[in-house]
Amino acid sequence: MKSFITSALLLGASVEAALYKSKAPPMGWNSYNYYNCYPSEEIMKTNAQGLVDLGLADLGYAYVTTDCGWMARDRDSEGRLQWDATLFPSGGKALGEFIHGLGLKFGLYSGAGYYQCGSTDLPASLGFEEIDAQTFADWEGDSLKYDNCYSSSRDTMADYVSPASTSPERHKKMASILDGVDRDIAYFICQWGLGEDLGEWASPIGNVYRISNDIYNAWRSVWRITNQAVPFYKSTTVGAYPDMDMLIVGLNALSLQEEKFHFSMWAINKSPLNIGAPAAPGLAPTASLDILRNQEVIGINQDPLGKQARLVRRYTEEEWDIWAGELSGSRMVLGIANWKNDSQTVEFDLSVVNVSEASARDVWAAEDIGTISGIQKLELAGHEMRLLVLSDIVAPRSSPISKGYYSAANATLSGNATEIPCDGAECAPVGTKVSVSGQGASVAFDGVIASSTGKKLVGVDFINYEIALDSAWDWGSNTRNLTVAVNGGTPKRWAFPISGGDWFESDRMFIEVDGFEAGGNSIIFATGGDSSAPDLVGFEVFE
Repeated sequence: MKSFITSALLLGASVEAALYKSKAPPMGWNSYNYYNCYPSEEIMKTNAQGLVDLGLADLGYAYVTTDCGWMARDRDSEGRLQWDATLFPSGGKALGEFIHGLGLKFGLYSGAGYYQCGSTDLPASLGFEEIDAQTFADWEGDSLKYDNCYSSSRDTMADYVSPASTSPERHKKMASILDGVDRDIAYFICQWGLGEDLGEWASPIGNVYRISNDIYNAWRSVWRITNQAVPFYKSTTVGAYPDMDMLIVGLNALSLQEEKFHFSMWAINKSPLNIGAPAAPGLAPTASLDILRNQEVIGINQDPLGKQARLVRRYTEEEWDIWAGELSGSRMVLGIANWKNDSQTVEFDLSVVNVSEASARDVWAAEDIGTISGIQKLELAGHEMRLLVLSDIVAPRSSPISKGYYSAANATLSGNATEIPCDGAECAPVGTKVSVSGQGASVAFDGVIASSTGKKLVGVDFINYEIALDSAWDWGSNTRNLTVAVNGGTPKRWAFPISGGDWFESDRMFIEVDGFEAGGNSIIFATGGDSSAPDLVGFEVFE
């Protein structure tokens, strides 16, 4: 894993220090999800006015971005990009003036390749970075979404693997040049999460940085992107936010319950909130617009601490998660996510988020619940995310105690399980890992100590960097499954999300595992079927 210092030096110290950074995740509207690469002056003006008329502008949805398809095929005699005169007869400068006249921000779009996305001949900014950055400033643009199509050739629009496409250098170059123009332009990096260490190199230079391939109009894309967002808590901070892509609320792609879930998950992870549905009056369902106008959820997203929520517990076979994030005013947001198609009752103890007692507010119900403590029992509808904001928090008097750490390097390996050495601080905390790949691969531990029988909290240090790129359009999920069996019991499955910026950056996921006996125990971690499991670093048992 490369250091922040290395990335900063490649650009020069001024880039990290001076690039424009908003104090909260940007909010706005983008033309792509509804109008694809076919925007027009009329479309942009109508939707900008719609943000105002629908009350969305007053809630913070300020950036109005014309996505792909706005430019003419040819630059002018001085090499400057030109707006398509048929689609935008008044030109870009006039469009920006109209948007500014509404009190909104003018969002621009280009790419770090030969051509724009969605085209075969519309020019992008590769090789024209200086003149394009100055042109964007001359048009009085307020933001630049900078895409990644045609990065390595004029023939391949989406290249996920070549060194040119996966390298951050093209996006770093534009950041350095934007830093030198005489206008504050928020930089929205859209490199799709390719390559390695996105959070490290993009966080210092980008106001937001896209972490994934595109969202699309299906529930499963919410699951996929959520699993890719998990490790970015390490780099999310005020002024640098992980972009989970535009919202599909209001596009008739999800149920209302799913739209609330989607909006909630993006909000707690501090993703920018960019509306993809039409803001032109009468096109988006009123109920969906009400979701986008929920001021309490927006407030969680815009909280001044800028802290991304963490995945606290995952119950894969039961299909639900617990998420928690720190808010200003010594508050906490708690998200209980039901991934199951059907309703279900879930139970958990507040101690899992280090809370003994707190005052709670149900955000979507807009109700103060009062003081809660101990075991919580919730009835969740299918695909519901219950959002609670906790205040007046009392911490538990005690915390779980470690009963020992067990490195995978000291286990018995079977099948295709293979130990892999790591360098320096990689594969934390022990500096080595085991690849658990292929059918029959397993990692067996003996003598795992517990002082009592029953269910134990286990912190699993894992590595997963199987990013869903081509598979994003199908069933790619950004997860790998690992089964755990204690003392010969039935193996239980957990879906492990992305852990970090490469195949050597670990993360820890806490799971609750049953079947322990007092004294020594045997535990087997294994693949679930033919697919590879995440690499295993080790685990720690708590009581």
